Amino acid sequence: MVTIKNRKKSDNMGMRGYYVAMDDNLVQQIEAGDIALKNLKIGDYPGLNIDRTWEAIHYLLCGDISDGELPLGNVVPLKSDKGIDFGSFGAFTLRAEQVTGALQAMSELDEAQLRLRYDFSALVREEVYPLEPDTVSDEDTDAFFSYMLQYFNEIRRFHSQTVAESKGLIFYIV
Repeated sequence: MVTIKNRKKSDNMGMRGYYVAMDDNLVQQIEAGDIALKNLKIGDYPGLNIDRTWEAIHYLLCGDISDGELPLGNVVPLKSDKGIDFGSFGAFTLRAEQVTGALQAMSELDEAQLRLRYDFSALVREEVYPLEPDTVSDEDTDAFFSYMLQYFNEIRRFHSQTVAESKGLIFYIV
């Protein structure tokens, strides 16, 4: 399995992040290796496409492209270890209690607080996906924040629904 931290930009072109909500016991079985995620019809489960914002939102919340302090590190779980085999980048599991913790942490952040964390030049300098340093300008600063904020709010909504149903999550990139 390729880890997020060691990925190459060319490997990511057009890569989108997806959440799938599942019964917490099923997530536990997948995490333990008792059930292979690739053997499930993941399209049959409630899901959320966060487009190409996955790494940028994680960076906004954690200041790095992978790992990150919990519980914010679990909002978009990009871990350098403990991933499960699925596709090119693997998948990451969140048990119901981890989803609850991530939701609580997100609920404490409003748009103004997210703006304080937002450093467009750092995102570009660190080559945080989907930004390509050669193709962005300072004029993109507000538009990119709005793009991320839209999906951050969708993530918060999806986590809220998942918590209300006591489910766990699978996050993966394709």
